[in-house]
Amino acid sequence: MQVREYGSGGSNGKPAKKGRKPQNRNSKLLKILLGVLGVLVAGLVVVVILFSDKISGDNVDSLFVNSNDISDTDIDPQVSGVQTQKPVSDVIDYNGKKYKRNEAIVNIVFLGIDSEVERGALNHSDMMIVCAVDTQAKTASLISIPRDVWTDISKIDTKTGKISEMTENRLNTAYLFGGGPNKYGASNAKACIQNFLERKVKLETPLDFALDIPISFFASIDMDGIPKIVDAVGGVKVKLDTTIPDVGKKGETVTLKGEKAETYLRDRHNSSGSDFGRTAHQRDFLILLAKKIKSMGAVESITKLWDEFNTFGKTDLNLDQALAFAKLLSAMDIDAIQQYVIPCKNGSVGEADVLFEDEAATLDLLLGIYYKEIS
Repeated sequence: MQVREYGSGGSNGKPAKKGRKPQNRNSKLLKILLGVLGVLVAGLVVVVILFSDKISGDNVDSLFVNSNDISDTDIDPQVSGVQTQKPVSDVIDYNGKKYKRNEAIVNIVFLGIDSEVERGALNHSDMMIVCAVDTQAKTASLISIPRDVWTDISKIDTKTGKISEMTENRLNTAYLFGGGPNKYGASNAKACIQNFLERKVKLETPLDFALDIPISFFASIDMDGIPKIVDAVGGVKVKLDTTIPDVGKKGETVTLKGEKAETYLRDRHNSSGSDFGRTAHQRDFLILLAKKIKSMGAVESITKLWDEFNTFGKTDLNLDQALAFAKLLSAMDIDAIQQYVIPCKNGSVGEADVLFEDEAATLDLLLGIYYKEIS
């Protein structure tokens, strides 16, 4: 595992055989019951065969069916002010090289939502990690996007679900501007993250092309719900790289359960690099959680956790798609998962401290993950 940062059935109707003794009422009843039981068992076996074929085969077509998005066509160019780019082509020419997109990759974005009133949080997605899964190579990459990245954000009319206007703000506000958990918060965050990765935003150095990086799915959870997920799998062990009050001391291996898990994921004041240290912990946590789920049996675990997750989290994955991801997880070398951070530079807008992405380094990073260089 590496972390990379760039830039900065009854009777059959036949006559009875001679010599057979008449059957009494109890034996007939027993035979009927056994027949019914046989039918039920046979039916169950068929269901299991069909179901296991569905989840254990290599067919991952369900993962390439896009869920409902806030479409780019809802963005009025006169409102957004975003430069028009050439249509996405199969091959990109950049810096004298040609690149073709890896079409086997499917993306899901994990959103950690902070909505704690006492902290003044207003439905911000303070964790944004894109998981790029190569369904052929059975590999994955985790891409952290810092919450304070300054970029184009769409505001949603929550009555119509359409984009009413575009503004510039921190990327973690897209969830808020989508109306939060009961409206279009996650869909808007997903769409804004996709626009950001595809370079369909205002850039310091405009491009004459857009990348093709569809974010097909999201899974969001309020940070307060993290303890329930962790407790459901019996906790996650982690070796602390820094001392975190109420969790443990640097170098100590602790089992994250309950509030400890939430504290670990929220902490940035004790983490080296502040928010960058926190996003590193979040990526590490996802990998350790994936290992734990895999050790428990990924398909079985997802089935057990599905109803539990849907009580305090949201996703546009259906169960079949979740099981397809579980199958991929079962075949994956978790230690080989690559970790990346969108490269950024410190800056400010007015009196607000924000982050500006390093555009050239970000493009190199994304081409390396999603595209293959061709001759």
